[in-house]
Amino acid sequence: MDYLVIARKYRPQTFSDVAGQDVVARTLTNAIRSNRVAHAYLFTGPRGVGKTSMARIFAKALACEQGPTTEPCGVCQHCMMITNGSHPDVVEIDAARFNSVDDIRTLADQASFAPSLARMRLFILDEVHMLSNAAWNALLKVLEEPPAHLRFIFATTEVDRVLPTVLSRCQRFDFRSIALDDIVKRLRSIAETEGMALSEPVLYRLARAAGGGMRDAQTLLDQLIAVSENGVREEDLNLLLGAARGEDVEALVSALIAGQTAQALEHLESTSQAGVAPASLLDQVIDHLRGMLLLQACGRDSPALRRLGLLTEALERHAKDCPPEKSLRICQLLVGCQQALRHGVDPRLQLELTCVRISRLGQLAGIDDLLKRLERLESAGPPRP
Repeated sequence: MDYLVIARKYRPQTFSDVAGQDVVARTLTNAIRSNRVAHAYLFTGPRGVGKTSMARIFAKALACEQGPTTEPCGVCQHCMMITNGSHPDVVEIDAARFNSVDDIRTLADQASFAPSLARMRLFILDEVHMLSNAAWNALLKVLEEPPAHLRFIFATTEVDRVLPTVLSRCQRFDFRSIALDDIVKRLRSIAETEGMALSEPVLYRLARAAGGGMRDAQTLLDQLIAVSENGVREEDLNLLLGAARGEDVEALVSALIAGQTAQALEHLESTSQAGVAPASLLDQVIDHLRGMLLLQACGRDSPALRRLGLLTEALERHAKDCPPEKSLRICQLLVGCQQALRHGVDPRLQLELTCVRISRLGQLAGIDDLLKRLERLESAGPPRP
């Protein structure tokens, strides 16, 4: 019953452990080395990319018995207490819960107290965009002229909601979405440590499903390990993500390229009966067509194609059977279908209509062809009497 989820068990403990945020880590370590640590920092960016982890590591670097240091030891009293959330001089506050003016006034009153154990006191406020304007105004004076022993670290996913008067008093760091390769590398390392064998396609699909967030990727990995019984299989990942099987997607694309309308609708029906949502199936088909376009434009050794982990025998066969112009047109129709779904159109109906249009592309004259015909007619001049 003492199980610790992967996202917490493998939480970064040093600056170098925070994946994809090298610029932020380098700036903070240089500030520590040169003794130019500011009194207030604002960390902003998407969820699950390392903002709170970086704030805790920064607190350890400043409070460590070996420090201030760029490499906190992680074993001294200060580092251990910060990790456990029990350090009296490092206060972490969830601003989504404690966002009233009275809460912030209490915090401001505590700011004047000298540290009891560490060299300085640090206040880490997460989700600070939830603070009310009155709460911010109660904190402004302390933020502008803080005691020498006090440091603030703010974290938010919605920096636009933070008051400009606060932004001007902080050093701002923008955390970016984590690159796919960095997420895959981290997931591979965790899986090896956990004794789980995951194939490269599964790792890349997990990373892509996380949308650039390391925490989301680790949560998905945790769920995948739980749902798998005798080793992780791609079918388990399909079940977890609510996705169609790879062979079903390939069969649907084959029917669309070949212009087999009835077969395409039959494949669509079978995947729907299997419980796959139309939006999920559409995303998979778009990914497949994306891989076809990359293969046709850049070749099978393209880093972009390898990074997506999409290269299969079926993908290569489809890329040969479908001209690039037709692949592009199919992608345009699929993206248009995706946009229509966002506007509340019946997903099943819209996907069926799109499949019919794609499968009959060879029977319909394209806009480019019509324009060329008009140009030829105009260049030929008026008809002779």
